[in-house]
Amino acid sequence: MKERTRLDHARIAVLGLVTISCYGAWYYAFGVMLDPIVADTGWSYTAVSASFSAGQVLIGVGSIAGGVLLDRRGSRLVFTVAATAGGAALMVVSVAHDPLVFASAAAVGMGALGALGFYHVTMVAAVRTNPTEPGRAIATLTLWGALSSAIYLPATAWLVESLGWRPTVRILALSAVAALTLGALVVPTPPAHEPGHSPHWRSTVASLTDRTGARAFTVSVALAGIAVSILLVYQVPVMAAAGLPLTTAATVAGLRGIAQLGGRLPIGLLLERVPVRTLLVVALGAITAGAALLAVAGTIPVALAFAAAAGFGIGAWSPLQGVYSEELFDRRTLGATMGLYSAVHMSFGAVGPVLAGRITDVTGSPRLAALLAAGAAAAGAVVIARRPDPAAVGQRP
Repeated sequence: MKERTRLDHARIAVLGLVTISCYGAWYYAFGVMLDPIVADTGWSYTAVSASFSAGQVLIGVGSIAGGVLLDRRGSRLVFTVAATAGGAALMVVSVAHDPLVFASAAAVGMGALGALGFYHVTMVAAVRTNPTEPGRAIATLTLWGALSSAIYLPATAWLVESLGWRPTVRILALSAVAALTLGALVVPTPPAHEPGHSPHWRSTVASLTDRTGARAFTVSVALAGIAVSILLVYQVPVMAAAGLPLTTAATVAGLRGIAQLGGRLPIGLLLERVPVRTLLVVALGAITAGAALLAVAGTIPVALAFAAAAGFGIGAWSPLQGVYSEELFDRRTLGATMGLYSAVHMSFGAVGPVLAGRITDVTGSPRLAALLAAGAAAAGAVVIARRPDPAAVGQRP
């Protein structure tokens, strides 16, 4: 058995704070603010949800550039750009009274924080600061990341009810800027390549589909993106439509974030005994069950069951996606590869909130949106379960 080396827990903790704030400040908090924004402005659910979808598209496109920038220039520049662009855009959101200005700034702010501060960046930074223990570094980082929704969802609900959604956006933006600034100062990971020796981006793109296992994983990531984006945006509105008060629904959504720890705590142990692909199927199955429960989550017991199932599935999915990618692809291009997978996840995920918003506007209730999420997650599980394990088609190039 390979002897374990000590992890750099201090830097992983800082990367954890970056992850918590970048996910929480808009990507998670948006679902809590959706109803208050619509009620205050009179804009439609479709229009407001479309800003989230546009942000996902920008995360997807920007993640490719973010991953390449991380490989070539290191994390300090990546975090600095995220703090500057993301913080400024969200400040514009907080004072916007025109729907186009709101949507544009919200998309840019979400895009900057996501493309330059989500897991595809922080996981790679964790691996590069702990090169002998990549799996443990990713698992430890995602334990920190699991706290994001548990912190930001109830905090956002409390701030919105106490101060209104506009001051809340400003506070959330400042929290992300502070964490990213700390990350730039404390975790300056070096470039992965010598200048002029970076692999061409086309070879990295081709690697996502050049083997059967890689193709299946890519399709699965796309379907998971649709499911998870719907759950994150509509979990609170669905529970509220089913009869739970806003604060209760936001608290349960926060508990879903805590439940993500249940999907992450055993990852290190399970990876020593169970193939990663099998664990990915289990994670997507749990997301499917959670989404189905969300559709009928009008009581606290059912809502808690949703939180447990969806939390476990989403919690396990994030680190497993990183570990699977680290096994499948060349570590020297891991930043670009993870950026591309983030692009797939977010680009396809952008479809989810728009469809869910349309369903909500037509039916007057967002509860059917949960069933759409369940179907997407189930399809993702079937796709990856029916394809060969990466060990059978070749490991890392």
